[in-house]
Amino acid sequence: MKTITRKQLIEFGASKYQAELVTKSLAPLRKQGSANVYDLFMVSDRCKELLENKRLKESTRNAIKSLRWSILALAEQIQDAPFGMSGLEQLEYADKLHQRADSLFTQAQDKANRIKKSSTKKAPATSAKGKKK
Repeated sequence: MKTITRKQLIEFGASKYQAELVTKSLAPLRKQGSANVYDLFMVSDRCKELLENKRLKESTRNAIKSLRWSILALAEQIQDAPFGMSGLEQLEYADKLHQRADSLFTQAQDKANRIKKSSTKKAPATSAKGKKK
């Protein structure tokens, strides 16, 4: 199950007030140390409900909208274990994850190569005394 705490909401850019506003009406799933743990999708749904509220300040609305997008992006990154799938479904799922990983690796290599190229452009050579040749 995908979960989140108020502390993580604050790390995503919400203020303490906004994190409390979003989670106040939700029932926590469990305690993790001293923090309450909430269902990620319930928090996202609560953000959507708050955005529909016409009386919400514009700055709070923008912060909650940004928070919701961050939550949805996080939910997309978390991969569920393929329990309960047949052998063929597990192989197809693994192949899909492998293709995605290859794509991300290729993108990372391309970025690294662009950075190398931009950093290896020749800067003007200097002599020992610091004057340009």
